Amino acid sequence: MKVVVADYEFPNLDPDKEALKDLAGLELVDAKCTNEDELIAACADTDGLLNQYNYITPRVIDSMKKCKVISTYGIGVDKINLEAATKKGIYVCNSPEYNEYEVCDHTIMLILALSRQMVQLDRAIHNGVYGVMKIDNRLYRPYGQTVGFVGFGRIAKQIAEKLKLFGMKSICYDPFQSAEQCAAAGAEKMELDDVMKQADFVSINVSLTDKTRHMIGAHEIGLMKPTAYIVNCGRGAIIDEPAMVEALQEKRIYGAALDTFEVEPIKPGHPLLALDNVITTPHSAWNTQESMYSMQYVAARQVALVLQGQKPVHCVNYDAVQEVLKG
Repeated sequence: MKVVVADYEFPNLDPDKEALKDLAGLELVDAKCTNEDELIAACADTDGLLNQYNYITPRVIDSMKKCKVISTYGIGVDKINLEAATKKGIYVCNSPEYNEYEVCDHTIMLILALSRQMVQLDRAIHNGVYGVMKIDNRLYRPYGQTVGFVGFGRIAKQIAEKLKLFGMKSICYDPFQSAEQCAAAGAEKMELDDVMKQADFVSINVSLTDKTRHMIGAHEIGLMKPTAYIVNCGRGAIIDEPAMVEALQEKRIYGAALDTFEVEPIKPGHPLLALDNVITTPHSAWNTQESMYSMQYVAARQVALVLQGQKPVHCVNYDAVQEVLKG
């Protein structure tokens, strides 16, 4: 039995090996793939595939002779062509719960850093400018301000709960949650336009799909208060990046804190990096030693379950693949 690790940036594969240890006669291949051709060469005869950053295209999937499962390190499966995998009867799995504490805390950190202008003040001191009256934007206390969630799943609900300690209010847009579910978690459900109009901080908490790509565009950003901020620890492409850059450059919104970008890694010279009202982190909201272990273990554990003939715990196309396999 063969499992290929297409790519990873972790210190080692010890958590994966622990999760896969019950597979008899396992050959675990560290393939270090960087492109489609390398993936095809490495994965032709694999039974399972673990992947972090590579795009698993229809061409790659078509080349696989006996693969039963593809599992991604993390939550988003947007790098895997779900339609092609499903048609071939390949389960697509993920590790969705590894970082719920980390992303929650990172989002709150960014909200507070924006509210207190922490990064701007630090930069000012390093540039020889001292004093709170020397920054462009006025400061407003977090107490009483409103955080608007675009997507109100597990992580967003945890953020809303913790923000109560700061006296902040929560509103949300989520077509998959009832008003009662949102209210039970401390947020008032609204339409997207109303969230954009009323929020002092807009927090992006949806997965990237064809339907959510650029769902926050020029129209939505144009509805925001001039003193409002965008915080994105979701996926960069959910926001129309050029539209956001333009609004930030023209000071039509106060600022943004971004952990994700449309194209990663963000390149030197990108206009976002020239703005003093933007905080950037390198897609690091998930990262702690605990979350890294969990990400690797859970992703690999889904592979082990499938290859042992069991139902994976975290699978985004289980029912569809079952139908394909039946017939």
